[in-house]
Amino acid sequence: MPQYVYKGIDAATGAQKKGKIDAESVKAARQRLRQRDGTIVSEITEEAAASAAKTKSLFSGSRVSPQDVAIMTRQFATLQTASVPLIESLQALTQQVENPVLKNALSLVKDQINEGKSMADAMANFPGVFDRLYVNMVRAGESSGNMAQVLERLSDFIEYQVKIRGQIVTAMTYPAVMILASSSIVVFLFVSVVPKLQKVFVSLKVQLPWYTEMLIGISEFLQNYWWLVGAFAVFAWFAGKYWVSTESGRRKFDEMSLKIPVFGPIVLRINVSRFTRTLSTLLNSGVPIIKALEITRNVIPNSVLAQVLDEAKVAVQEGKSLSSTIQRSGQFPPLVCHMIMTGEKTGRMEEMLGHVATAYDAEVERKVGAMISLIEPAMVILMSGGAGGILAALMIPMLSVMNRVR
Repeated sequence: MPQYVYKGIDAATGAQKKGKIDAESVKAARQRLRQRDGTIVSEITEEAAASAAKTKSLFSGSRVSPQDVAIMTRQFATLQTASVPLIESLQALTQQVENPVLKNALSLVKDQINEGKSMADAMANFPGVFDRLYVNMVRAGESSGNMAQVLERLSDFIEYQVKIRGQIVTAMTYPAVMILASSSIVVFLFVSVVPKLQKVFVSLKVQLPWYTEMLIGISEFLQNYWWLVGAFAVFAWFAGKYWVSTESGRRKFDEMSLKIPVFGPIVLRINVSRFTRTLSTLLNSGVPIIKALEITRNVIPNSVLAQVLDEAKVAVQEGKSLSSTIQRSGQFPPLVCHMIMTGEKTGRMEEMLGHVATAYDAEVERKVGAMISLIEPAMVILMSGGAGGILAALMIPMLSVMNRVR
């Protein structure tokens, strides 16, 4: 018999009451509370639904790193391939996983499956742990009976995402460190070295060239109004963040990111690779193409390309081909359009998309490597040139003083 959680008011005293009651239905629970205890029910929910709502609320803001999810999914796939029963697999995973949020989520998923829910529905209660792509692929695995194969594909996909993210972070770490180091050197020169030499120039009454006077002016400004520079930097950061958060600002930013020299082609290829690999993985797992396009659209960070997928979903619903919409947009490379068209004609869409993803993965790695090889000497030249220019502007007047003394 179902158990219900209720809140209400005592009809005789007006006191607040809450508790649990066993009944055949919500209506029967209300009648029993009214007749037995004189309770006027204001809120009543089946305990399983209340528990699910509570756990969903608790985990809605919790996030688990893709690396932890990838490791867990690979272990899950191994257990399912070995024909270990689902509940036993989840029990084993709960014991092996170290991340506390993921451990608790798996434990609650196991409990909800024991209560009669499907695994996909149970995982959907934890969006911060299992995203829509994960849930829908699991649902497709349950429908087709190929859970082990679907989990293998899912673990491959998540591991690929972790790898690409790691490559991007690695590629951006060196320029970020170099920019920070060069900025620190320049600030040190302006705040520490320039003021000392300025006193020397004033005491010797040296006629300074315009570029040295400009450096001294910048130095004085930084010393007297450093707080203004900091305030402007903070304001610019939050203003830029707000602008990007708006629909028009986000679209402008994404359009510019695709057109930036050197970086633009890499951004495009990363998005294309994510699009083709995600769609290929979903279709291979048995997810219908309309649902697959909807999910894929949500994992594409670039709003310009995401809008093309929105239009493609509508076109496919109307009976049109996916390749025609992709080609008409002009946003995707010709190779992508051609391979999708070939897949539609031959009925091997998943395979063609997989080939495109593999090709663009290799191209992203090559272009990121080339970008790093260009950034390293460029940053060294900029750092040495900037510091050297400042020192030259300061030393030239000193040399004139020394010549005058001689």
